[in-house]
Amino acid sequence: MSLDPQPLAPALAAAAEAGWTTVRLDLAGVHSKDALLDRCAGALGLPQWFGRNWDALADCLVDLSWLAPAPGRLLAVTSWRAYARERPVDWETFEDILGEAEEFWRESGEGPLEVLLEDRPAGREP
Repeated sequence: MSLDPQPLAPALAAAAEAGWTTVRLDLAGVHSKDALLDRCAGALGLPQWFGRNWDALADCLVDLSWLAPAPGRLLAVTSWRAYARERPVDWETFEDILGEAEEFWRESGEGPLEVLLEDRPAGREP
C-alpha cells in the first residue's frame, strides 16, 4: 500500500490506459465497520455471497473471480483519515486485509492488486 500525496487522477488514468480494473473507494461519511463494509461492497461490486465481515472481505479480495479479467487492479482509497482516526482498531484490520490481498496477488503471478491511499488532509478531498 502506498500513500500518494498527489491527486489520484494520474494513477487512475495510467492504470485504466494499461487495461487495469480501477476502483475508487471513497470513505467520506463512513463512521462504522458496517458502513465501511457496505461501502466496499458497493464500490467493488462484491458478489452476493459477501458476508459483510472481515473474513468475507479478505476472501473476496483474494478471489476476484467476480471481476472481469485484467492485467492488474488498482484500488484507490480516498477520504479515509476520519475513519482511521475514529475507528483505529477497525482501520488497522482493514489495512491488514488490503496488505494481505496485495501480497497474495503479487505472489500469484496473475496480475497485481495495488492499493493507493490518497494522502490529502480532511476537507481537501476532490
